[in-house]
Amino acid sequence: MKTCFTPTSCRPLVVAALLALPGLAAAQSTPLNSALQQLSGQYTKLGLTQADVANPAVTSSYTDADAGVTHVYLRQRYQGIEIYGAEADMHLDRNQKVVALNSAFLPNVTNAARAAATAPTLTSVQAVAAAARVLSLPAPSGLAITKAGTPAEGMVFNEGGISLDPIAVKLMYQARPSGELVLVWDVTIAPQKGDHYWNVRVNAQTGQLFDKTDFTVSEPVDFQELTQRALSTAAWPQPQATSPTATPNSYNVYPLTVESPIYGPRQLVVNPADPTYSPYGWHDTNGVAGAEFTITRGNNVHAYEDRASRNGNPVGYSPDGGADLSFDFPFDQTAAPLVYRDAAITNLFYWNNLVHDVMAYKGFNEVSGNFQVTNYTGTGLGNDDVRAEAQDGGGVNNANFSTPVDGLRPRMQMYLWPGGFGSITAPATIAGSLSMRGTAYGRTLTATGPITGNVVLANDGSSNPPRACAPLLNGAAINGNIALVYRGGTCSTPTKIRNAQNAGARLVLISDSIPNTAIANYGGATDTVGIRIPSVAISKADGDKIRGALTAGVTVTVNVNGITRDGDFDNGVIAHEYGHGISNRLTGGPANSNCLGNAEQMGEGWSDFFGLWMTTKPGDQGFTPRGIGNYVTGAATDGYGIRPQRYSTDFAVNNQTYANIGVAPYTAVHAIGSVWAATLWDLNWKMVEKYGYNRNLKAATGGNNIALKLVMDGLKLQVCRPGFLDGRDAILRADSIYNNKANTYQIWQVFARRGMGVDAVQGSSNLLTDQVAGYLIPTRVLATQSQQQRDQLLELYPNPANSELTVKLPVSSKTPVQVSVVDMLGKTVQTSATPSSELQRGLRLNTTALAPGLYIVQLRSDAGSFTKKVLIQH
Repeated sequence: MKTCFTPTSCRPLVVAALLALPGLAAAQSTPLNSALQQLSGQYTKLGLTQADVANPAVTSSYTDADAGVTHVYLRQRYQGIEIYGAEADMHLDRNQKVVALNSAFLPNVTNAARAAATAPTLTSVQAVAAAARVLSLPAPSGLAITKAGTPAEGMVFNEGGISLDPIAVKLMYQARPSGELVLVWDVTIAPQKGDHYWNVRVNAQTGQLFDKTDFTVSEPVDFQELTQRALSTAAWPQPQATSPTATPNSYNVYPLTVESPIYGPRQLVVNPADPTYSPYGWHDTNGVAGAEFTITRGNNVHAYEDRASRNGNPVGYSPDGGADLSFDFPFDQTAAPLVYRDAAITNLFYWNNLVHDVMAYKGFNEVSGNFQVTNYTGTGLGNDDVRAEAQDGGGVNNANFSTPVDGLRPRMQMYLWPGGFGSITAPATIAGSLSMRGTAYGRTLTATGPITGNVVLANDGSSNPPRACAPLLNGAAINGNIALVYRGGTCSTPTKIRNAQNAGARLVLISDSIPNTAIANYGGATDTVGIRIPSVAISKADGDKIRGALTAGVTVTVNVNGITRDGDFDNGVIAHEYGHGISNRLTGGPANSNCLGNAEQMGEGWSDFFGLWMTTKPGDQGFTPRGIGNYVTGAATDGYGIRPQRYSTDFAVNNQTYANIGVAPYTAVHAIGSVWAATLWDLNWKMVEKYGYNRNLKAATGGNNIALKLVMDGLKLQVCRPGFLDGRDAILRADSIYNNKANTYQIWQVFARRGMGVDAVQGSSNLLTDQVAGYLIPTRVLATQSQQQRDQLLELYPNPANSELTVKLPVSSKTPVQVSVVDMLGKTVQTSATPSSELQRGLRLNTTALAPGLYIVQLRSDAGSFTKKVLIQH
């Protein structure tokens, strides 16, 4: 549904002109009243009628104590019934002046032709049954109201035998693309399988499905030395060495900034609970001194094992730290997961609490809808601690997070990642390590034990024989050996494995068929019956290397060992999942969890950024490549993980821009989000460059802390269902409100660099094909900078360069830009005239003719001159 009705296409409406109406101040007793009155006076500027803004529902309203900014989230109503998708938000400063306003209210909503029905035919009970039917769930039984209310107010039923949580039902309108309002029942059901948390709308007359969204976000994988400044005296508790005797209130975990077992050792952390945001410790629930639980349960999270995929019904096992709360358990990652489950659950508990405490300092606190049993301040809604399910048996190679509205408990499910590690042992010319990822088909390598054997290339007799889509012709050669097949073709992966198994293969290596930076994931299918042998995925590069040797008549031998990696130890993934809860609760207010379901939304990007940010340590550098999920996928520390590109401020490593959106693979949510995360990662390091890095992650100072606070405030200020430029504008607005525009230039630098400059066009946030990338910084912003700051805009990569150098400059020039390469003696060795538009996208210069050495690249335009050094190496 198109939610934009003005030429600004849902951009945040900067309302310097939207001052309080004359004579209004005396009547405004609260920021909420002020916001509602100011909205009613500004309808014409929003392209609406006065009736369109009359009597909106207030879904959430709260004030940030630090800056005194009040956030008001509204939903349009027609005949007293709320309209799904017609939201607005207003943000007022201490003086009750509107500093930001977004509106997706429908125009001319009182037009009688817009609403075909004004009363439902189905009852609320029938609506639940209809919702269950369209979701392919069993019919509800024993439904009973646990919280009464009118249809327009909404009501809550019990679980009805089909839901893990009580079922909320509400009568609403929702608009068709034509603008016609349809009366619907909005029903929220958390199926007992636990892999979805559905918010579905069924036609209130017919019971047919009108629309649905999922509160669960899953992670299936297709998937200059900085000067350190001591900006704060406080610090997080320092890890301590493991003691042979129990240490009270301690956790043996991979501590703050250690991403996973491949990045550093476990350490014993003592008294880690934050005294401000977890004042009674991590095992309290009642706000009185003294722990209520000695297991991994408390005010912020309840972590437990869910190998049977019961999803808390009943609740699974949790380790017990005893009266002294000592959670020091052994961990051997080569052992079976059940052996080390205490350590896994403890690590999951620790990191959920850690993210809770850190993010509270950045604005995700009780009043804004964070996750706690008891809200000690009395603001926001409680009874919504995270249910963190370790070693979840509901799937493999995955993780997810379900975020219902404030006051309802979210769920984090962390899965196991069956995989392996291996090597090519012969011939010597290609011998070495062999990276791989386990699939969801057949037996695991952990179960079979190590496998060593010769590799045979599959031949199904087709025009592309290794695709193995038909019975194999070379079964005699494959029998007792390891089959190499290739991804793709007209058949499924299980079919390939089954054909190799029928030919007698002991193991199947599945090579990717396209050049891909990450090893493909095969997460499961329905046609797996009868598969008894293990299979692993390998990269196209490794597959082609083995295939080349085989086709040359050389015998290739590999050795493969199984190891199951546990997502409960990949702290970047844990922070990523928790991040979905943050972005969903803050965008559109804590009472609305449906604001990040549009096509161009950036939920995966915020989550990747949170994971990167929480695992950045002093001494790290922005240009160092960072992957996501490297541990669970079996990648090296510098590997690609599960994203199209590794994150880096170096464009030679990560050159993602807004122009990628809508072009494969940037049509999938994780790839789309990775463009946003790359931009936020640039922002983080731009702020560190300006303000330094602060190792105290609770502080307000330091570039890393300033960047995260800008991102968090931007979430609160942006429109419901944002696109990339909406997100950009919200961060700029946050800097204006909270920092008096101190970082405007740096923010524009970052976004223009990634194609979100002032000349970019978003179009509808519900589409991936109507945006236009732009690379310009506003002229008014550029004009205020010194020559040294302007020179920083000139980007050269790779640097050092070999045969090619890319030159980028985010400025506009009416005349061609003179691009010159000058040696250190002042001699011009290369020159050209180029339109500024080509430089905005990136001009490629051939440098093969240049002798190795240091050069200066000079650009002259009517926008000014820009220079930077580059080293040429051959």
